[in-house]
Amino acid sequence: MSIERVNQILARGEGIRTEYKKSRIALPDNVFESVCAMLNRNGGDIILGADDDGTVLGVDTSRLEAIKTNIVTLSNNAQKLNPPYILFPEVYTINGELIIHIQVPSSSQVHKTGRYFYDRSDDGDFRVNEPQQIAELYNNKRAHYTEGIIYEKVVFDDFKADLFPVIRNLIKSNKAN
Repeated sequence: MSIERVNQILARGEGIRTEYKKSRIALPDNVFESVCAMLNRNGGDIILGADDDGTVLGVDTSRLEAIKTNIVTLSNNAQKLNPPYILFPEVYTINGELIIHIQVPSSSQVHKTGRYFYDRSDDGDFRVNEPQQIAELYNNKRAHYTEGIIYEKVVFDDFKADLFPVIRNLIKSNKAN
């Protein structure tokens, strides 16, 4: 991502795909509510070190690496984000201040943080409590992603046979059995 793209994110204001969070010395407690909501909706961008109006406040230089490490570690922790989804924060300097950009994709799975599911609307993250609302999250994913669909007419000849040994080796490298 380029600095120009980050400046565009800061200029567009908060919305369904954009969230700014003050985080001068620590990762905000509610950042994973935003991550979860964006994963469950259409993805988006989170800027740490910015006020709600997009004014760059910066992240303390001495705390920068700890905040980045927390983002990566917690996004891979099923007790914080379930199922886990590893995030890759990037650091930029804007007007002499450091900010952290987290690009959050739309996930093919439904995620929760802690014990709760979240969804995104406008510039807010909303806890989803009702079974019907949770079912809607799953139904929206099912309508957009094909991982859960069984294609009955597909036969082995429809695939590139030379890719199967490569795929098997990748799987074995992660799980030998």
